[in-house]
Amino acid sequence: MSGQAVDVFPSSSGQERMWFLARFEPDLAVYNIGMLIPMSARQPVDPRRLERAIARVVRRHEVLRTVFEFRDGQVVQVVTGESPEVRLTETDLTSLPAAEREAELARLAKADAAEPFTLDRAPLWRMRQVRMADDDLRLVCVFDHTVFDGVSSLIFVNEMEECYDALGEGREPRLPELPIQFADFAAWQRGRLTGEFVEGELAHWRERLAGIPADLALPADRPRPRRRTYHGEMRLGVFSAELSEGVERLAKELNATLFVVLLAAFATVLSRWSGQRDIVVGTPVAGRVLPETEPVIGMFVNAVALRTDLGGDPTFAEAVSRVRDTVADALDHQELPFERLVEALQPTRDLSVPPIYQVMFNLAVDTNEGQIANGTAKVDLQLDLNMRGGRLHSRLEYSTDLFDRATMDRFAANLETLLAGAVADPRAPISRLPLLTPAERERILALGTGTDAGSPDHAADGADATRAGSTAGAGSTAGPDGSLAEADHAADGATLGALVEAQVARTPGAPAVVAGGVTLTYAELDERANRLAHWLRRIGVGPAAPVAVCAERSADLVVALLAVVKAGGAYVPLDPEYPRARLAFMLADSGARVLLTQRHLRDLLPQGAVKPVLLDEPGAWEDRPPHAPAPVAGPDHPAYVIYTSGSTGRPKGVVNTHRGVVNRLGWMQRRFGLAPGEAVMQKTPASFDVSVWEFFWPLVTGGLLVAARPGGHRDPGHQRDLVKEHAVTTMHFVPSMLALFLEETGIESCRSLRRVICSGEELTPHLADRFAERLPGVELHNLYGPTEAAVDVSAWRVEPGRSRHTLPIGRPMPGNRLYVLDDHLQPVPAGVPGHLHIGGVQVAPGYAGRPGLTADRFVPDPYGPPGSRMYATGDAARWNGEGDLEFLGRLDDQVKVHGWRVEPGEIEALLAEHPKVRRAVVALRDDAPGGRGLVAYVGWDGDPAALTAELRRHLAGRLPAALVPQAFVGIDDVPLTPGGKLDRDALPSPGGSGRADLGTPYVAARTPLEEELCALWGELLGRDRIGVEDDFFQLGGHSLLAVLLVTRYREDHGVEMPLRRCFEVTTVAGHALALLELRMSGDDELEELLAALEDPADG
Repeated sequence: MSGQAVDVFPSSSGQERMWFLARFEPDLAVYNIGMLIPMSARQPVDPRRLERAIARVVRRHEVLRTVFEFRDGQVVQVVTGESPEVRLTETDLTSLPAAEREAELARLAKADAAEPFTLDRAPLWRMRQVRMADDDLRLVCVFDHTVFDGVSSLIFVNEMEECYDALGEGREPRLPELPIQFADFAAWQRGRLTGEFVEGELAHWRERLAGIPADLALPADRPRPRRRTYHGEMRLGVFSAELSEGVERLAKELNATLFVVLLAAFATVLSRWSGQRDIVVGTPVAGRVLPETEPVIGMFVNAVALRTDLGGDPTFAEAVSRVRDTVADALDHQELPFERLVEALQPTRDLSVPPIYQVMFNLAVDTNEGQIANGTAKVDLQLDLNMRGGRLHSRLEYSTDLFDRATMDRFAANLETLLAGAVADPRAPISRLPLLTPAERERILALGTGTDAGSPDHAADGADATRAGSTAGAGSTAGPDGSLAEADHAADGATLGALVEAQVARTPGAPAVVAGGVTLTYAELDERANRLAHWLRRIGVGPAAPVAVCAERSADLVVALLAVVKAGGAYVPLDPEYPRARLAFMLADSGARVLLTQRHLRDLLPQGAVKPVLLDEPGAWEDRPPHAPAPVAGPDHPAYVIYTSGSTGRPKGVVNTHRGVVNRLGWMQRRFGLAPGEAVMQKTPASFDVSVWEFFWPLVTGGLLVAARPGGHRDPGHQRDLVKEHAVTTMHFVPSMLALFLEETGIESCRSLRRVICSGEELTPHLADRFAERLPGVELHNLYGPTEAAVDVSAWRVEPGRSRHTLPIGRPMPGNRLYVLDDHLQPVPAGVPGHLHIGGVQVAPGYAGRPGLTADRFVPDPYGPPGSRMYATGDAARWNGEGDLEFLGRLDDQVKVHGWRVEPGEIEALLAEHPKVRRAVVALRDDAPGGRGLVAYVGWDGDPAALTAELRRHLAGRLPAALVPQAFVGIDDVPLTPGGKLDRDALPSPGGSGRADLGTPYVAARTPLEEELCALWGELLGRDRIGVEDDFFQLGGHSLLAVLLVTRYREDHGVEMPLRRCFEVTTVAGHALALLELRMSGDDELEELLAALEDPADG
């Protein structure tokens, strides 16, 4: 298009923002507006006449002859001459087979729409005529958003068609004279947005949006990248005629617009998916507040933030009422440009998250059907709806950085299902409206039901069984020689004692236990346990009777536990390393009347009404019968009571039955096929439930129990030596201890090791990768389960070399039912976080002596057999797209920092990626510098003085600034509980040793360049005493000031700093280094200067 500049005008606020975005992302076409116009009513189309018609429209609207420049610190519009010559690109597809033409047309249109414009070069539109057949010519139009919007597309098509018809009929187009041009509106807007009006609008929006969440945090398929790429796709859909008509009817019934009803449904689904009740959705408004603007092409559109409070579980009708008020309020205050709002509110600067809102919604009654997708997404998720032919058509544009197509399919299906529920019962609370169709609901429930066919960890069952020397296949219901057959169906009535006795009969002379210098055969173990069991029976121990056991790891401890279950009682393990007060409480709370202990430990516990029995002085029962006592306990009697910490600080005893633990052991044998003589290390303290399978799995299958020495569960070197000495094949670790074991020298010599079981804490991909490096060929399995459900209920085998951002906890073990539920105990869709509940045979009867707490946590199971119960774990989880369960942390561990919902494990995983970090723990502390905030505790192998600076830089490129911990504390060792788990209460105060400076104190310039930049920043920002560590945006900088800064750098230093760099590096010191890097080209002197500058920053 030819023409010369004739005038210069100020840009509108929206154009200014688009210009800045184009500078910020010059290679992206995020805001291009593409249309495919079929010209159906005018075929065959005359190409030359079409060009002349378009030229008429371009001549009529100055904005279509406009480019943009940056002059004197302002973005301005430059309008070119009035006599453009339009030449359209021509493409002929008639030579292609008819079946291929539509696909090629779509490819060409998408390519045109994906090509960015350069805003200082005319024209800011491109068009292509595509010949599909002799009588079929299509028009592809792409406009830059700086000169065009959605309403403009309708104006353009109508005027182009009128001009085309007029040229064919030899008359003037019947188009009224335009009252104004877009530049007139831009000038009016500039004057409008000053003084009391704009201050009043800003005050209103500040109040309206105070305290909004920094991120809606929809559950994504991948972590949010540190920088938005704007990569996106579009999903098209159409509602049924019945649903479309029902929604229109509902709008009339509720005296609301269709927009309001659909937005209420959209917000409700967003709330149900995210778990948030404070929902902020952006929506475009035409922005044509003056009647003179209605026939004018240009970028009038603005965006407003619609904030809806869905707290209190309103009915859908009430939600519609709230949304109606929100929309009315927003429309009353729609003139404030969105970019002015962003700058005023200054949300945390973050390149990965759209500001204010991350989702958008729009409804258009009449919209262009031929809108072209260009492979981008402006926000995380945008839903556009329009009514055509009596049916609602949907367009879901989504970020492919975050979401898979399957996830968006589920979202769309959830929206339609919820709308159908609202139409059927608008007075229902929004929490009760269905998200899942009946078929999907049944699928989700089936996914959580453990069966042998769908057993967890199934991918390698056969391979592992073969490797273990098992004769049983993956689907076998017996161990390698028939052991544990009774356990295959817990309902058959097996108990732990009976299973061990069956194994004794099979292999009486085989070694059963190795502990210290003591080795017991199965017959010897059985005889000693039988004698003690007879004696226990004699002093009153019977079914369900609690028997306290306080002994160090030894053969005596194994004998004691086996004797208690043989006697019919339930053992209550007391860890000798616990504080005396805790031991005294547990002993009294359990109601135990008998205490099995060792001489050197007897003084740890109060005597009183409890009868102490010394395991290392067996004289009292040595003359008891060596055969097994007659069984008195059944499968539903308690087998053990293990105490766990309570939220109130008072430990609670969890009662578990034989039926539950036998089911758990049966799964383990079918899964791994432990062979006779195969060694399992027993190192977990007996007071933790993992010890149950470490004790009994080898003993019911003919294996060898190899006990670590007392305290050996904390000694990786001792564990390594035990593996080598006794050819141990199976070990368990909590991830905290696994990390230590993997750093132990010589573990590569543990050649007998076949599998490591992990549970008790989240297993991170970083740790799994380290495991694969140190122990190649050894299987790693991630198990999950609370003490309240017989140790573990799900499992997943880690796949070496497969990249994942989180490791699943797998699928349910047979006999268990896992549910991911919302606050109203309804199943949530796949991918959506919820509260994990457990039903099935392994659910414990409850807490000893705590009926109120039992009733609170063990609730009726609405999805199980009549009368069944389920356990509310307090854990957050979700089903992933592959049908595996993902653990998302404790519900009460999710914290909010500066409006962000934070999972500390995410930050810990990022810290662990730093090569100098051995271990990292992130905690929310009230005593953090500057008040309540995040503190990182780090095992650090680098220079202590560099700890804070290095890790701040490491996280700055990966996390929003608000999520970077306020303090970093170097620690030698991570404090652990006696069970090897992280002891958060023992973490030191961040005010203690190891804390570096954490704020941003004044740091003077150290070089002439830094002095120059401090002065320049002070000039632009209107501030005195700028320090080299001060942050540009915290000082009041914004996008246009960043443009001015880049311009001054170009004028003063002759370098072109990318605008994006101003958002990535935000301090004077960082800018000084960046300028030197740009100026440096093999200059040794500059390299030395650069190195000198970096040294202080690292300190």
